Amino acid sequence: MPLLEIENIFKEYDGKNILENINLRIKRGTTLGIIGPTGCGKTTLLRIVDLIEKPSSGKIYLDGKDVSKSNMEELNYRRKIGMVFQKPVVFKGTVLENIQYGLNIRGLDAEPTQYKINEILESLGLEGYEDRKASSLSGGEIQRIALARAMIIEPEILMLDEPTANLDPLSTEKIEEMIEEIRNKNETTIIMSTHNLIQGQRLCDEIAIINHRIHQIGKPEDIFRRPQNSFVAEFVGMKNVIKGQAKKFNDNLTLINIGAINVFASKSIEGNVYMSIRPEDITISKLKVETSALNDLKGIVKGIVDDGTLIKLKVDVGEIFTVYLTRKSFFDLEISIGSNLWLQFKASAVNVFK
Repeated sequence: MPLLEIENIFKEYDGKNILENINLRIKRGTTLGIIGPTGCGKTTLLRIVDLIEKPSSGKIYLDGKDVSKSNMEELNYRRKIGMVFQKPVVFKGTVLENIQYGLNIRGLDAEPTQYKINEILESLGLEGYEDRKASSLSGGEIQRIALARAMIIEPEILMLDEPTANLDPLSTEKIEEMIEEIRNKNETTIIMSTHNLIQGQRLCDEIAIINHRIHQIGKPEDIFRRPQNSFVAEFVGMKNVIKGQAKKFNDNLTLINIGAINVFASKSIEGNVYMSIRPEDITISKLKVETSALNDLKGIVKGIVDDGTLIKLKVDVGEIFTVYLTRKSFFDLEISIGSNLWLQFKASAVNVFK
């Protein structure tokens, strides 16, 4: 049984659906990333899960129990959650008093946990800050204090709303290290919203791509390598997303016609489709070479962009394909605008979706 179930959540503001049919099953001790563009409903979803806002319809279950069924169930649920907002507030008083706030309102004795407070502050690079006025801290320090305040109550569920948004690199690094430590050492279940795709890929066991509704949920590698629709493909930065007509070639292969060219894919599907190929899955050569790749296309270089560590090529093979290669390979091959190239990629590298 999952620790937390979010079932058929809808949220409407002024006649507009902010969230539509949100369903999630979150296992104990895992980290779920809620990722989507600005205004997609990420924060609203977290506020609903934290019971700060009520959904227009839908249910939330903790260990199979409806948390809205009674005031006691709701109170029990709230006690198990720690929440860190994107723009956290600090209370009057010292850093230590701020961190102890959650303990105080629960009627817990803070004295036995002093060693834990020191340990958390050290992990966040804030050792020796106990007696400082919380209001005098920088934005990054306040974010770290808010995380410490949530962690000291040892929540079963920790919710983080854009935990490193607008922070300096040092603060971002400290918070990400703390999230990884919580994730690896404790059984804390983490739900975090972020627009940072790399952060989500690094910190999360599962990712839900959301834009008012969930477009895809799965392991990070599945989301980034096998998007299920054009929104997800474009959002995660998938290149070479092209519309075509798919037809079964044999039991193991599908042939996709994309106008001037045909592409083999290993997925069995027919009809109008989109296909996508990650640029790093395409190899290039100046001359035609024999490989195991079923897709072998000749094209001409139309564009060259130096991204620093990689060179991005735009190659016209009847459709424009984006290809990445290292600077060394680029100079070794002596590529320039107008160069003729061969592109090779495997059928298994072609992702296909309706």
